[in-house]
Amino acid sequence: MKNKTKAPRSILILFVIGLVYTSSLSLHAQLNDKYGSLSFNNAINVSGKQRMLTQKMSKAYLYLLKNANDVKVKRDLLSSKIIFEEQNRVLLQNTQFKGTIEKLTRVNEIWKEFKILIETQPSYDNAKKVIETNTDLLKAADAVVSSIIIESKNSFQSIKDDINESYLVEDRLELEGIINISGRQRMLSQRLAFYYYANQMELKNKNSYQMLNNAFHELDGAINKFLICKFNTPEIDEKIGLTFSQWNMIKKNRDKLNNQKFTDEEIYKMSNELTRLFNDITYLYEKVKI
Repeated sequence: MKNKTKAPRSILILFVIGLVYTSSLSLHAQLNDKYGSLSFNNAINVSGKQRMLTQKMSKAYLYLLKNANDVKVKRDLLSSKIIFEEQNRVLLQNTQFKGTIEKLTRVNEIWKEFKILIETQPSYDNAKKVIETNTDLLKAADAVVSSIIIESKNSFQSIKDDINESYLVEDRLELEGIINISGRQRMLSQRLAFYYYANQMELKNKNSYQMLNNAFHELDGAINKFLICKFNTPEIDEKIGLTFSQWNMIKKNRDKLNNQKFTDEEIYKMSNELTRLFNDITYLYEKVKI
């Protein structure tokens, strides 16, 4: 009788151990989805938004050269500065990864110089300095996004070889990739307008036209990737449709874009609308559950 009771008890113990082990793996995966108090999806979205803000602030400064009394654009510039500083602080507070800390510190160093420029009364001399400094700040902000993605990959090192978990890791990294691409489209939407203003006669240099074309082609080249994304939901598809409609309107008027035929107000509003649509898409991708 004793042997009969021991066998089921042993099976029960093994079953419980199995449950605990499975639960610990699941918990481990969930815990590794965190960038401090943020999720990695959220951190990639926020850091990607920093790239966009570098271009939005630069665009607003150049716009104010000829539209110094535009109160709304002044508010845009002020709010963008505040959000940029606060988001960089939050990103720094939530990481212990040396690479990301170094990248964020570099952003702060360039930001100090850049902030002084955009807080001055708009002038053509300072605008040229903004154009020169702009790409350095953008590259530094972009390096933060790349570092956070590396941080996310490193967080799954311990389970990436587990055949039962590997597909989840692959899906998460693929999702992070599309969040990054979508977030980058926000930046390019602002950069397109920034270089539209930088191509005016008083500011134009030998690189201005090429930079405008680069932003256009990068935007156009990436937008089709959203159509075939496996994470799309009906809501995301609807936003993609609206985004294509807005982008196609700009594409049809490319001659106006290249030849300074839009008014300052038109290009400002179009770039903000395109940015808003890409921001909506990025947010929806961030919320996708795997």
